[in-house]
Amino acid sequence: MHLIDVTNSYKDLVHSQLNTTNVNYVKVYSLGNTSVIYTESDKAIGIILENHNRRVRKDETDFVIKRLIQEKDPIYKLTIDESQHVIEIHIDK
Repeated sequence: MHLIDVTNSYKDLVHSQLNTTNVNYVKVYSLGNTSVIYTESDKAIGIILENHNRRVRKDETDFVIKRLIQEKDPIYKLTIDESQHVIEIHIDK
């Protein structure tokens, strides 16, 4: 699995996030058919995995946590929608 930085293709999303929320850092990645949106503020880190074609797999979630979170054993909260097409990971700083 590879995370590919595709932030430049999502300028409107990044601009909107920076102007309408309290985040100060936004990155968008592609993980095959799964999009990964990483946001960071002074108080928290948020990561959203979204796949319109299928459920987001557990190995994708584990991979993203391992690659994007620098802590050895991070404490995070997972929020999964009913269809498992969207997963949100929230980490307090």
